[in-house]
Amino acid sequence: MEHIFDLFVNESAYPDLDGAGAVERLSQALRFVTVTDAPAPGAFEGLRAHMRASFPRIMAAAASFETFRNSVLITIPGTDPALKGALFMSHQDVVPVVPGTEGDWLHGPFSGDVAEGYIWGRGAEDIKQQVFGTMEALEYLLAHGFTPARTVYLAFGDDEETLNTGSRMMAEALKARGVELEFLLDEGGGKVHDAAAFGAPGVLYSDINLMEKGYADLELTVESHGGHSSRPFGGSSLGILSEAIAAITTHPFPAEMDPLLRRAFTELGDAITDERVRALLDREDWDGLAQYALGQRELFPYVTTTIAPTMIEGGSLAANVLPQNMRAVINFRLAAGTTPDRVLAHCREQVGDERVGLRFLQANPPSKISEAESFGYESLVQSMERFYQGVRFIPLASAGATDARSYEDICPVCLRCSPFLLPKEDEGGVHGTNERLLVRAYLHGIRVLIDLMERTLG
Repeated sequence: MEHIFDLFVNESAYPDLDGAGAVERLSQALRFVTVTDAPAPGAFEGLRAHMRASFPRIMAAAASFETFRNSVLITIPGTDPALKGALFMSHQDVVPVVPGTEGDWLHGPFSGDVAEGYIWGRGAEDIKQQVFGTMEALEYLLAHGFTPARTVYLAFGDDEETLNTGSRMMAEALKARGVELEFLLDEGGGKVHDAAAFGAPGVLYSDINLMEKGYADLELTVESHGGHSSRPFGGSSLGILSEAIAAITTHPFPAEMDPLLRRAFTELGDAITDERVRALLDREDWDGLAQYALGQRELFPYVTTTIAPTMIEGGSLAANVLPQNMRAVINFRLAAGTTPDRVLAHCREQVGDERVGLRFLQANPPSKISEAESFGYESLVQSMERFYQGVRFIPLASAGATDARSYEDICPVCLRCSPFLLPKEDEGGVHGTNERLLVRAYLHGIRVLIDLMERTLG
């Protein structure tokens, strides 16, 4: 693959799609500074007004346009009440721009500029394009006389990048109303990879995430009176804390085969040419494959609970002064089958020092594993394959967190997959400098969503 465009097929589908208008509407959306914890005054209100003005047919068909704080829930009734609903979701909030990097952007981070074939700005990749692309697709269908048989819900959270409270409020409201969903589609995947790590070099794949790993932030604290560095009897708080961090990081969790990774190996099996991987798969040696995956950069997060020290605070300001109270944070992403209690017990055992305090700042177990043998998953694969040639779409876990898990009580099939596939050179834009989206990729993703809605809502 020379370029992501080499994978695009059926770009002539839906020839009357208002591409220029869609690009302009997303461009305007990127100008609203909807930073999660520090939005510009009126930013979320302005974005909602932009939604209402941009999609008149959705607004006319909607039974309700509700706000939960700044999250938006739109309900469009279907004609067949016997069918479970479908939820298309994403989030409006974006991460801030790192202070001091504003001048590194080729186009302003909230400019919404359309230039060099891209739409530029924070949220172009994460993930206002899925908010507006979803609405573009549904607006297109309604404009062509489409009437959904299945009730459609559009849910756009306002704090996915932090606490996910908006999505939980919307999910709780739907649950209280007795809503049951056939499937939901949220962000996830969105990249094309070479399957060399699977033992199938030259084969291209993209993942559909059917679960999320758990998340935990473990705080480690050590208290000390400090003093002169010439008298470090018993060790310094920094030394004790460092030993605790080292004890945890040098005793990783064992490799265990993830159910979705097992399925991915099986689905790619006919293309696997690496003799070692081929032999393990033929013997169905899942423990052996888990150990193999542990040594692959691309695969190791799927087979273990990852450990990443990320913060340390409280060091002395002078080289000859012992530090006093020290604090560190280690971030864990919990593999399937792992619980926060298991993580905490493991860390206590490895540290073995009562001087080190251990507590979770937050901790969530892994999500449920959604059903691959399902109408929603199979329909999504068919839609993606229609518009992207030569790519295998396989189920995997997501190492990151999304709003989707908020809806698990009312939805057995939570699909995390962005239809806007990114070229390799643009992958660093998510949460980074010069976030941007190819215009062609945006319009192609809208086509995928139109097709998926036609397959699943009619």
